[in-house]
Amino acid sequence: MSIVNMFRKEALRNQYKSSDIGKSLIKQPKVINNSILFLIFIFIAFFLVIKIISIPSSKSLAVKISAENYTPLIYSEVAIIKSYLSKNGGHVRKDQPLISISKLNNKSSLESDVIRSPSDGFFFHSKIDKNITQPYKPLGYLLTPPADGELSFWISNTNKINLNVNDKATLHINDEKITATVTMVINGISSEKEQKIHLRIKENEIQKLSPNAEIKIVLNKQDEKIINLIK
Repeated sequence: MSIVNMFRKEALRNQYKSSDIGKSLIKQPKVINNSILFLIFIFIAFFLVIKIISIPSSKSLAVKISAENYTPLIYSEVAIIKSYLSKNGGHVRKDQPLISISKLNNKSSLESDVIRSPSDGFFFHSKIDKNITQPYKPLGYLLTPPADGELSFWISNTNKINLNVNDKATLHINDEKITATVTMVINGISSEKEQKIHLRIKENEIQKLSPNAEIKIVLNKQDEKIINLIK
């Protein structure tokens, strides 16, 4: 074998020995690694923000005014309502005639009578299919405004509601709106379906609170987690 061939073989052998066999010869640029780490950090931060942080939002719920706010006007006998002497929601004075009725006397003939207001307040008509009412059934209702302007309401009891005293709310009654302030929150048992609250309402707006009205309440400052808002 010639000296030249021996030299070539030795050179090739040394070349293979110097190779980094088993290691990647292509190295990923550092800027790509940093970009991937940055994107992972942004994703984790975004998840924590939408999962933990809450922001103020409005929440609309069904609400009904508590029956304890009203004084039912009842009659001890079967009565026929002839006419209402005050408009629905009208302001009335004590002893003011409210309802004209007819009743049967001892001779089985009809005689007239009048239902008067027991105190000052707002008078509401009773929702009756027919003009004939049974004994001790309400012929109408009187709402006497409390001195502090606070009335009680029932709303759905849910853990998503976070009510606090002095929170502002808006009552939607048909096409009308009433502004109110939360003055008391009575926490019910977790198994109950409703929660009682007290709202302060201006006296000139109480006349809109018919016991038969369908009311919705919008709680203007409810803390809501961001993740719930984007669902």
